[in-house]
Amino acid sequence: MYMSLYLPQSTLTTLSDAAVLLLGSQITNILRFFLARNINIARDRAWNQTVISRGKGVDFWQPYVEEWDMPPVVLSEPKWEIFVKRWFGGWIGLFIVRRVILLPFNFYPFMGILVSAAFKALRTARNLHRPYFESKKMTEQQIAVFMEERKWDYRQFGFAAALLEGLPIVGLIFTISNRVGAAMWAHGELERCFNLLIAMTLP
Repeated sequence: MYMSLYLPQSTLTTLSDAAVLLLGSQITNILRFFLARNINIARDRAWNQTVISRGKGVDFWQPYVEEWDMPPVVLSEPKWEIFVKRWFGGWIGLFIVRRVILLPFNFYPFMGILVSAAFKALRTARNLHRPYFESKKMTEQQIAVFMEERKWDYRQFGFAAALLEGLPIVGLIFTISNRVGAAMWAHGELERCFNLLIAMTLP
């Protein structure tokens, strides 16, 4: 008797949580659509102001230099993305496929957000460091090699960022604050290593 009453209630609670998360996700997407321009401006300003606060000029960002004698051989894009772009209409098809793959996870409270963040980790990290790569005038192939050499750092960073950005509604705030963290990492660790490497190679 007890189990017959408990199971439906548990199922109802799960469905209610899933409905709330799905509704929150849809509201977030609507807000992101209408605020996209302002969010992009805020993200760029967050990056620029963070770099300026470090007291370094434009010449601080050195050109890309390969650190390894035998760098890993990687494609500029994952094979599945190349396949989707070829057969499903470029980046539009890729966007749709990503949405379809990640949509079922919206129905699993908490666990779905974690799984979705794991899928988005590297792409999120790459997007957050886009201004850094542009400052160094890196090609798509150089970016792929650079991230492969630091893939676990980028996975951890991207997972945390995607997890925060995946939170309904408040995740929009983290899309801006994560750019601050990305700028601090690029300035505080990555670029200093590049500057040290260049200094060591100079005669």
